[in-house]
Amino acid sequence: MMLFFGNHGDYEVTCKFLNKEGQRIAKKRVCHNVSKKEARDGMRDYITNRFSDTIDVAQPIRVIAKPADSK
Repeated sequence: MMLFFGNHGDYEVTCKFLNKEGQRIAKKRVCHNVSKKEARDGMRDYITNRFSDTIDVAQPIRVIAKPADSK
């Protein structure tokens, strides 16, 4: 089971992409109790679903996940 490996936590995920007009868009979210890969994949899915009509699919989508600061 993945839960016992200790790689789950809170991650601040930033996604950068271009829309069809060439404008740079950056979105940031915090994903809770997931692995780093799950946080990145979840953000990529969120962006492609939410911005499917405006995203430039010919350009790469950059997703960066880093541990969230405890507050």
